[in-house]
Amino acid sequence: MLRPIPSLLALCAAMLVAAPSIAADPNGYWGNDGSDMGDTGGAGLRNGYPVEPGDWAGLGDKDDPLRLEFGVRYWYSMGAADWSDLAGHFTATDTSHIGEAHLRIEDHSTDTYASAIGGYAFKLDGTFDDPNDTGSISGGHIGYLGADIGWNSWGNHNGSGIGPLVGYMYWNDSPNTTRSGFTTAESASDITFDPTTGATGVPLDSKPNNIDIHMLRLGVQGKGDLGFADITGSLAAVPYAKVNGVLGNDATSTTYTGGLGNIDTIKASETTLDGWGYGAMADVMLRMHPTQNWTIGIGGRAWYLQGTADATYATATIGDPSDSDAVNPPNYDTGPGFNKQYFIEPANPFALMRFGLLAEITYSF
Repeated sequence: MLRPIPSLLALCAAMLVAAPSIAADPNGYWGNDGSDMGDTGGAGLRNGYPVEPGDWAGLGDKDDPLRLEFGVRYWYSMGAADWSDLAGHFTATDTSHIGEAHLRIEDHSTDTYASAIGGYAFKLDGTFDDPNDTGSISGGHIGYLGADIGWNSWGNHNGSGIGPLVGYMYWNDSPNTTRSGFTTAESASDITFDPTTGATGVPLDSKPNNIDIHMLRLGVQGKGDLGFADITGSLAAVPYAKVNGVLGNDATSTTYTGGLGNIDTIKASETTLDGWGYGAMADVMLRMHPTQNWTIGIGGRAWYLQGTADATYATATIGDPSDSDAVNPPNYDTGPGFNKQYFIEPANPFALMRFGLLAEITYSF
């Protein structure tokens, strides 16, 4: 699959050499006839650089087995997420607008191809519901980056056919919901207190949702040429996906006890997730060919993943400050006690889905 690299390097070199010369004197020194200052005779430098990029790179002629496609897509996607732990269910639904770049290199002599995509949501909104709150989603991160290698084992040596694929996909699906607070205190010295009232101060922080997924793809793909159009599609199983990150709106109950009304227990870290999943991914695209090199397409895509994840977090128990001199109260001169404990909740179920409509424009040579 490295065969296109020399041709692409030749294309870059040709552009760097030709651009300054043609721009400086489009009709004179480097004339169509190759002569000095427009004199007649000679083969001409300009005639050495045809119009089509495919011809510059040595690609695209009828006998060349390599074909390169690149372009952009828009994905109008709808997503749904469901996470569970001992605190309850955390659900979210969103509508996202995603921009995507894509690349495909075909080797017709072997009926193989390599493809890559990368996308990121430039706008998303929706709603969420969790054990502590219900509200609107505004912003966040939804992005992905992946690559496939495929073989048209039943192919026509011209890009069409059907066969297996193997690939990898990174997917981040993290709409913004609420952010539950937790203390960053690591010891009693991090807790402040008022010596007169005994009121304590606890440092706080929060983290947004951030879910990373690394997926293996195994499946089948195909491409059919209709002359004026073509149809492409793939159906891939995800036999294994590594899932980790932060569930930012997961919270344990903060309790206030004692006569001073201070915090007694509080969450002392974000909730981190570590698990695995499995699922499926599918897409289909109908592409029209208004010209030999340009295609315009519409289609659809759906991703689904489910599995289990361990949830890890910490809680802190904080005591009240005390007065060692009972003769002249109140004079709180002994700081509060502090104890931090870690918890793991194993095998919490989750499910993620994202699907929607695609539109693309592609150039090929």
